[in-house]
Amino acid sequence: MIRRAKIKPISLERGIDFMRIALSVLAITLTLGTAAAQMTPDQRAHDFQNLAALYAKRYAPAEWKKYALGFDLLNLTPWLSRIRAASSDLEYYEICQEYVASLDDGHSGYSAASFGFNANLGFSVDIYDGKVLIDQINRQFLPAAEFPFQVGDELVSLDGRSAEEWIQHFAKRIALGNPATTRRYAADRITFRPQAQVPRAVELGDTAQVVIRRASGEEQTIALRWVKQGVPFLQAGPVPAVKTSVERSAFGEPAEIRPFQAPDSLLFQGTTWNEETGSEEPRRFVLGWGARNPVFAGGLPPSFQLRLGRNPIDFHYSGTFTAGGLRIGYLRIPSFSPPLLIALRELDGEIAFLEQNTDGLIVDVMRNPGGGCYLHDAASRLIPYRFTGFAQQIRPTINFMNSFATLPLALRAQRADEWIIALVDSYVAQMRTAYREGGLTGPIPVCTQTGALIGASFESDPAPVVYTKPLIVLTDEFSVSAADIFPSIIQDNRRGPIVGMRTAGMGGLSEGWSAGFYSEATAGNTLTLVTRPRYISTADYPSAPYLENIGVRPDIDVNYMTRENLLNSGRPFVERISGIIVDHIRNSRPR
Repeated sequence: MIRRAKIKPISLERGIDFMRIALSVLAITLTLGTAAAQMTPDQRAHDFQNLAALYAKRYAPAEWKKYALGFDLLNLTPWLSRIRAASSDLEYYEICQEYVASLDDGHSGYSAASFGFNANLGFSVDIYDGKVLIDQINRQFLPAAEFPFQVGDELVSLDGRSAEEWIQHFAKRIALGNPATTRRYAADRITFRPQAQVPRAVELGDTAQVVIRRASGEEQTIALRWVKQGVPFLQAGPVPAVKTSVERSAFGEPAEIRPFQAPDSLLFQGTTWNEETGSEEPRRFVLGWGARNPVFAGGLPPSFQLRLGRNPIDFHYSGTFTAGGLRIGYLRIPSFSPPLLIALRELDGEIAFLEQNTDGLIVDVMRNPGGGCYLHDAASRLIPYRFTGFAQQIRPTINFMNSFATLPLALRAQRADEWIIALVDSYVAQMRTAYREGGLTGPIPVCTQTGALIGASFESDPAPVVYTKPLIVLTDEFSVSAADIFPSIIQDNRRGPIVGMRTAGMGGLSEGWSAGFYSEATAGNTLTLVTRPRYISTADYPSAPYLENIGVRPDIDVNYMTRENLLNSGRPFVERISGIIVDHIRNSRPR
């Protein structure tokens, strides 16, 4: 059975927008038609070596990747032969993506040059119970009367290639540290293809042949139209060849090239239709990723009393409910990059309430895209005793060294104790040595509570307002970066069990840079390695004190990614974690 998606009538305003896009496409197509040349093999080799030089100079986990993964980023011989043999600029971008993906580092991705082009099929998928299931459908584009497949149905294949084959195809070019995180990201690329991450997205036809297995077991073959937005990018060339002698420009010296600041994540791209609000919203391919409301909000018990999350200006989401005759608090931290002072006041008020009115607390950092040192502020309000934070081994650059070298002067201006100033001076000395030798510093504390002195100590005191009762912390494969670090602090200080799934394993400070002046691509880089106060032993990697790749392993495994949770708004998951917190409270009481 084959159906075709129809395009709905376009409003006048959207029609004007499409006309503008069409004119832009026409203009660029005419330009490319008169300049069809691609980059030369030498230009591609130059840009690829520039990309490799970025990591040779600035990449902190280089030795860890060689040791743990067997990947030597400095061995360019097999890559350069492929680069020179590339048949097109698009193939060049794909090879660069494979090279960076070999680092298996969620902070280090490669984005091809793009005019913002993307294509999608009007629905998204994720991996539940090991199968690629539909979890969002844009009914504005795919009305149920014509396309009756539902959330929870399985995507079997697209254009003759199975869902698993597509996952393997895309996973070669984007790796996020945790294999499960990588696979879920790759699954999304089956139906949503931004050219910056899928260079050949511009080569897609008008439709895709999609095979969907319904809940009944019946398979349906449907022709769905690719919805394409933005302007296709076909080539980076032509670019004049560099000569050995160049005339001085009449316009003087070129402007300084500044580091490109990459977006926080490659995962926020495009838009999706929100059935509840009836409007388009920024796409989150992982349901609820970075969202204030929990992904299982619809599965919270009838007794749940919402506190934070009703007002649009609330940063956190919180409430209370009863389970097993106990009063349970719930606090979601959607990211660690809030409006700081507002969020701190809000958090202090909520912690004070929860301390007085609950027997235990569930802290949720599932689907949290990370952020900054707010993670330390949150930890200090949840650990009621002096605790050990985290540190970072730094691959120093001149800019990093210069910014850190001003700290002793700032500390003297604040009349800090001499021992603190001497300690920070020792960190600066470590950076100079590491810079001179091309290596890493020892562990340096670079994150503190708001208002505390940076680098003064590896340990922190609890905040004046702190939660003292039993708690658990929820994590999953998309607890990323700062949301890797936060549960590691909870776990290392034995504050409470981590419940859920292994975190993403993105353990470092990231930055974005230009990755070639001919190709105009960009790349992320991990400048530091987050260290824990103890070595972590797993079956997957060598024993090490790192979060990179290893992530935080939960004390109690609970997988949200089941079809039952998808179809029931997470109610089975909520019932399971409710039982865990009840047991934890009871087991924490004096016997």
